[in-house]
Amino acid sequence: MIDSTSTKVNLWRPPALDDEVATAYLRRLGLDPTAERAEWPSVAQLHRLHAAHVERVPYETVWIALGETRGMDPVEAAGCLVAGRGGYCYQLNGAFSALLTTLGYPVTWHRAGVQGQPGDPAGDSGNHLALTTVLDGQGWWLDTGLGDGPLDPVPLVAGAFGPDDRFRLRPSDSVPGGWRFDHEPGGAFFGMDFPTTAIGPTDLLAKHVEISTSPTSGMVRVVTVQHRTPAGARIIRGRMLSERPVAGSATVRQLSGYAEWRALLREVFHLPLDDVPEERLRAVWQRIEADHAAWERDRQA
Repeated sequence: MIDSTSTKVNLWRPPALDDEVATAYLRRLGLDPTAERAEWPSVAQLHRLHAAHVERVPYETVWIALGETRGMDPVEAAGCLVAGRGGYCYQLNGAFSALLTTLGYPVTWHRAGVQGQPGDPAGDSGNHLALTTVLDGQGWWLDTGLGDGPLDPVPLVAGAFGPDDRFRLRPSDSVPGGWRFDHEPGGAFFGMDFPTTAIGPTDLLAKHVEISTSPTSGMVRVVTVQHRTPAGARIIRGRMLSERPVAGSATVRQLSGYAEWRALLREVFHLPLDDVPEERLRAVWQRIEADHAAWERDRQA
């Protein structure tokens, strides 16, 4: 049986943010900073923070396509988010862990592994960062860094959850004593495993460098932006937009061009990128178009 509240002792804990950054962060989430900072940690607040983060701060790899580099410092990651950017799991969950620490939540980092396809190896490969917290003796899995993950925090209790119980949390088959998240059919990935063992940023640094710089990394090869809202999941991969509503059929279509891509990033994904020169963004789109054309040629060969 898994103990939902225990982890191995690790001296590292996510740092707190200074007042200015925490205030700006909460505003980025569309929340009232004064009200949120006056509230004691609660399940209701945890749900509010988590859902707002998943919806309003996108999982995105535009920064990689722009040639930017980022580290594993949660405070640095929070600064990027406050500036209107997104990131992938290490930045999104890292920044969120610092915000929660600031608000009084005990947060633990865990080395996790996302399984993209059924044939991929399962286990805690380190290609993902997962978070947990404990409130009133109940453990919670938190994950704002999956892009197409749960909208709400999840109690560390085995069972189905989410819209129409299409998600599932259960004991992991590949990580002894750990947890397994089984995604819904048609999701952007197959599942994710993580142990209860606590870690710190240095435990994931090498994997972060590999994923963000290796020519064979999917994060480097495909420019991706995604988020989940109460209505469902929305993902841009290269030139293709897929929308998977909670109710109804999923749709996939090709974006018409640069103008539509920029408008979607700004107006739908909350990713304005106002700090990036226009010519650099156009260069990213030109690369997306070239990659898509090459993919079309390969498919027709």
